[in-house]
Amino acid sequence: MNAMTLAAEETSLSEEKVAASPEELDRLVFQRMYYLKTLYELTAELSPITSSQKLLESFLLMAMGVNGSSQGILMICDRQNRRVLSASRGTNDRDWSVESAEKHLYRGFQAAENRRLASMSVTFIGNPQQVFSVIETGLDVHTALLFMVDDSILGVVGLGAPIDGRDFTLEEKDILSGMTASFMVFLKNVRAYETVQELNADLSSTNDALRKTIVELTEARQQIRILEVAGIRLKQLFQQKIEQVGRFRAVDVLVILVIASLLSLLFNFSNPNGITLLPQEALREPASQVDAQTVQQLLGKGDTVLVDARPSELFNLSHIPDAINIPAPLFDIIYPMKLASRLQPGQAVVVYGRTFSKRYDEEVAYRLLQRHDDVRVMTGGMDAYEKQGREP
Repeated sequence: MNAMTLAAEETSLSEEKVAASPEELDRLVFQRMYYLKTLYELTAELSPITSSQKLLESFLLMAMGVNGSSQGILMICDRQNRRVLSASRGTNDRDWSVESAEKHLYRGFQAAENRRLASMSVTFIGNPQQVFSVIETGLDVHTALLFMVDDSILGVVGLGAPIDGRDFTLEEKDILSGMTASFMVFLKNVRAYETVQELNADLSSTNDALRKTIVELTEARQQIRILEVAGIRLKQLFQQKIEQVGRFRAVDVLVILVIASLLSLLFNFSNPNGITLLPQEALREPASQVDAQTVQQLLGKGDTVLVDARPSELFNLSHIPDAINIPAPLFDIIYPMKLASRLQPGQAVVVYGRTFSKRYDEEVAYRLLQRHDDVRVMTGGMDAYEKQGREP
């Protein structure tokens, strides 16, 4: 409670003293003392908490205790980060989705006493049963509050009827409203603290990755230095052999070639930027093959889509009718536009097109296999297909 709040409370209490009887005055004083004591205990309970989830659970328990409810539910929707936090007591826990949370918040606005909430403000919901149905939440909500922390964080708290079956008094609703306002202040602070913690964790992870990279580069540099020393020693040995022997023997040449090959392989393996000894195509599992006659039969039934994997220049010169041109270098761009929308469930994809130096069909078939199960390569390519069409 700040000075302005206390001044407002004292002013309100002074105005009520004018027309109140001694008994009524005592009751008002007791209510104000209870109100301030409740907010003080709430502050003491929530101040040490640094976790949003723990904050929700602690606040819900205090709200239920102050109002004598055996059931309660609290839900907060962070629309910017697409996350929902919730706590419940006296009913089954529910896994809220963002869509479900937004639906309940929309209901809350429709039934709220004030439909235009500002940041850090609360309003009571006129008919809580419209927001929290017993079927959806397992909770018979008696009183509910809608609150807004900022433009992206909205929440709602619902409490069951008091244990003694009475209705909430105006004073109890006033206390619940004040508790919720204080809770929002703590929630905003905790979320700021959590954001800082997440940023620190990301920074720490980045530093760890950087340190690991530095260690790897240092180890690679040491290996390169060892290889350089070995190369110098080998050169010296080679020169000594030249001085000792007037000509090379076949065995000497073979030994030098073997040692040089091993050093080259070791250097290439230890270098982070080493070249691949085998092309990736040699390590891939090839797509299944199908002959031209079978392809013509499948096309006649409409069970197959034909793909020409050659560059567009070759495709424009000649191609099989109704074939779709998807060159390998442009696969990620052309595939969604020409094939993904056209391919029907259950249809197979047959790929053709290769030259003496490039196997375009196998490259495109490999990429298609990442997205479809039934992908085949037509043996013989376009020549076999045309030859099959000329045969009687």
